[in-house]
Amino acid sequence: MTKSSPAAYTSVMKPEDQAMIDAYLEHLRRAQRTDETLRGRREILCRLNSKLTYGLGETDDEELAAWLYRDDLKQNTKFTYYMCLRSFYGWATDPRDPWLTHDPTDGLEPVTAPKGIARPVTDEQLRRILTESAEPYLTYAKLAAYSGLRCIEISRLDREHVTEQQLIVVKGKGGRPRVHDTDPYVWAAIEGLPRGPVALVDGRRATAFEVSAHTALYFRRKLKLPGVGLHMLRHWLGVNIQERYKDIRVTQEALGHASISSTQIYTRATAEQLRQARAMLPRLAG
Repeated sequence: MTKSSPAAYTSVMKPEDQAMIDAYLEHLRRAQRTDETLRGRREILCRLNSKLTYGLGETDDEELAAWLYRDDLKQNTKFTYYMCLRSFYGWATDPRDPWLTHDPTDGLEPVTAPKGIARPVTDEQLRRILTESAEPYLTYAKLAAYSGLRCIEISRLDREHVTEQQLIVVKGKGGRPRVHDTDPYVWAAIEGLPRGPVALVDGRRATAFEVSAHTALYFRRKLKLPGVGLHMLRHWLGVNIQERYKDIRVTQEALGHASISSTQIYTRATAEQLRQARAMLPRLAG
């Protein structure tokens, strides 16, 4: 059992906390939240439970704050955790059917979403990934860098979704489908695979978390590229398409963004572009 598996946490969870999580997830299911959202929420709550002295039902704001505001967590991770906790404890203390009498997140300082900024890998980092990575990480990298697939989309991708001409994202972010032309790098990686999931762990379909976490760990340990994840390869695609084609609609389609506001982070000027722009200003004082 891997540490990231929910069962690794639920095995030591009090029955009443397990029942509360199950009821919360059923609430989300009835609200038509995606299976990936349900898996992610379960993972967070089970991981948190393993760190609490008396479990989810008997914690307080100080204990939650010590877990949430750690320096080793990135801002987007803190935001994800915070939103999960507010949702869970808000549901658990709903007066219409309360599981708890007090919401321990009421005393937490809000965590804001990180401001959007593209964080692409460098060309040299990507060259190393493409020339030095073993499978399945090489295939994941090609799907992220040359088809713009998110980790959740790599997790959901089946071999039969890809032909030499087209790659079909059956269910992208928010449940939206889309179709890409198949990049030659991607086809070379996918062509010989058997039917079924492209991303596998222990013979089953890998979750988005496993695709993301296992790849980041591989990049850090094997390639000595700390801090590099698949999302940065997707950002590399967005930045390069925008800089070369200079059409935000094209970049939007390539990345599968529902709203063009999500694509705006790829249009920001680089430091070098700003220096060049300033250098072109007329010098009017001699």
